[in-house]
Amino acid sequence: MKKIDILLPYWGDFTLLKKTINSIIAQTSDKWTLIIIDDNYPSLEAQEYCNTLNDKRIIYYRNPKNIGITNNFNLCIKKATAEYCIILGCDDILMPNYIETALNNIGNNDFYQPKVDIIDANDNLYLPLTDKAKRILRPKKPGIYHGEKLATSLCHGNWLYFPSITWKTSTLKRYKFDPKYKILEDVILELDLIKDGGKLFVDNETTFQYRRFADSLSSKEKKKGGIRFREESEVYNEFSKTFKDLEWNRASRAAQLHITSRIHKIITKVI
Repeated sequence: MKKIDILLPYWGDFTLLKKTINSIIAQTSDKWTLIIIDDNYPSLEAQEYCNTLNDKRIIYYRNPKNIGITNNFNLCIKKATAEYCIILGCDDILMPNYIETALNNIGNNDFYQPKVDIIDANDNLYLPLTDKAKRILRPKKPGIYHGEKLATSLCHGNWLYFPSITWKTSTLKRYKFDPKYKILEDVILELDLIKDGGKLFVDNETTFQYRRFADSLSSKEKKKGGIRFREESEVYNEFSKTFKDLEWNRASRAAQLHITSRIHKIITKVI
């Protein structure tokens, strides 16, 4: 029987985590196991709440010490045992049809991207500039994407939402996140997978709500900007060389230009 392990690395606002957990419990399909990996957050509210649920589908782990988000992501991958898995953000929301739709549509593909709504801190739908750009770049037709065409598209601008992706577990276990990077670790994994022949199913059914905080968004972007843009420059330049070796010339040029990243950098400096 097809099942999904929902891997939930936790460090953050317990109130939002509770909303995330409740959205999982509300799924129309029960073909899931939730594995929460608490990275030694300085509060036991999450553990206490999970104990009150008394739900065998929910497994709670607490790291003996804080290991950081990238290492916690890698620990999540190690704990996945179901045929499919998702590494979910601890403040994001699965709409009730997420599990059912993902299992129906992923097929034999390596990963699955549903359509995503954006919510703010108060669960209101909105669409900041970053996500407007993602919607423009995202393929309009549902279906299977792979190879140079997919790599080129993502190097023009990464329209994937990592926390919303369902992965074939056996595929994901071939990779790990590089602790060297603070922001681009998901992009590296995605492009490596595509380089190695991975196939993505893009769906047009909205089943996920990605939380992007509206308050002080510009100031947060400025604070993270220096790290993000340094990482983007390094990562995309490396992939440009890799794609050139594969004779993926369009993807190599797209990675070298990483045009959306450059535009984002200019906008961030002026907002």
